[in-house]
Amino acid sequence: MNAIKNKAAEQVTPPGKSLFQSLQGFIASIKFSIILLTCIALGSIIGTIIKQGVGPDEYLSLYSEHTYQIINLLGLNDVYHSPWFIALLFLFAINLTLCTVRRFMPAFKGSKKASVPEESAMMDMSMSFRASTSIDDAHLFSILKGYRISYSGVEGKVFQKGVLSKYGVLLIHTSIMLILIGGFVGLVAGFKGFMVLHKGDTKNTITIGGEKPYEKPLGFSIKCKEFQVSFYPNGAPKDYVSTVEVIENGKIIFEKQIRVNEPLSYKGVHIYQASYGSAPSFTFTIGGERVSLREKEAYRNDNISLMPIRFEQDIHNFGPGIMVAYLEQGEPRTVWFVKNIERFNEKIIQGVPVRFVDIQENIYTGLSVSRDPGIWIVWAGFAFILFGLYINFFQYYRRIYIRNIAGGYLVAGIAIKNKEAFKKEFEMLREKLNGIPS
Repeated sequence: MNAIKNKAAEQVTPPGKSLFQSLQGFIASIKFSIILLTCIALGSIIGTIIKQGVGPDEYLSLYSEHTYQIINLLGLNDVYHSPWFIALLFLFAINLTLCTVRRFMPAFKGSKKASVPEESAMMDMSMSFRASTSIDDAHLFSILKGYRISYSGVEGKVFQKGVLSKYGVLLIHTSIMLILIGGFVGLVAGFKGFMVLHKGDTKNTITIGGEKPYEKPLGFSIKCKEFQVSFYPNGAPKDYVSTVEVIENGKIIFEKQIRVNEPLSYKGVHIYQASYGSAPSFTFTIGGERVSLREKEAYRNDNISLMPIRFEQDIHNFGPGIMVAYLEQGEPRTVWFVKNIERFNEKIIQGVPVRFVDIQENIYTGLSVSRDPGIWIVWAGFAFILFGLYINFFQYYRRIYIRNIAGGYLVAGIAIKNKEAFKKEFEMLREKLNGIPS
């Protein structure tokens, strides 16, 4: 029995490696990177195909109930905030970190150990020559412009150029990690919601959509002073502008016009002009007082409480009407008011005469509100990527060895890439030093 167990263990774990080492090796492998990137790409495709962050009703209008249950269970209705997608990004960050450490730690160690190779090794290099002319350091430095000395000893010197290009790929890896970190910060500390304002409205909360929409406080208030829409002759919207005030602690901080491409920014919160629409408001006289109410806007005084709850453009060909909810002896009741029918546009509610007078169409502004504290980290990541690509593709590392030998010195050079360009550079160096091919 023990022999069988030992044999099974040998099959699972390669000889000389523990299970932990094997797992660490797999997590740090290119193969695991490809698997993770494929899964992230598939998740992103799903997030593009399936509409994100809308309510159950909209999903049920597009899919069957069974399909919606699967979408909801797997978090496909909010892919980029789902636990499995965040886990994929987290694993990719670990994979990239381990890959970077394993690949570049030897390079860091090697870069500290510059020395002049033995004479035989230098002569075996594809680019080398002998020179008998004596040369002082000042002249040598004038010839090797742009090179820096990395080693100087009795036996000779080592010069190098384009050292930064050795770390181009490392910089790109680090940039991707910065972008991932910025994304995580945005997911955890950021938000994106919506705010609807009529002229004169003031709000200090936004609605965060999704399966269960909720209100999130902003920490300050937005007041809509004015909203204007202009149209092209064909009826298409030309421009829509919200004039708003930012109010904090009861004081107006500033006023700004928000257009589609001109957002308002305050304390890291960005407010964009996203949409507009119209909603009716209803004018009543309640006990002689003229009152304007919107749908689901409550009216209360000492004698009566009521709320318009449902508007219809045409009720059985009698014209527009509004259903009003009210309380009678603590019990909810409803009644219809029909604007164009005299006997249906006035009622007595809780002993108070209520008359339906008029309907007005009120235009409202829709504002998209977002905060992403990780965006600066993401931008820094992209900036580093561009710099990393530049030094990786437009610079190259080369090294020149100069060894003192009897009757002169021996010069050799190596380049990691772009060897044709370095060959021309090395030939020019040979001509300047009157060297003879070794």
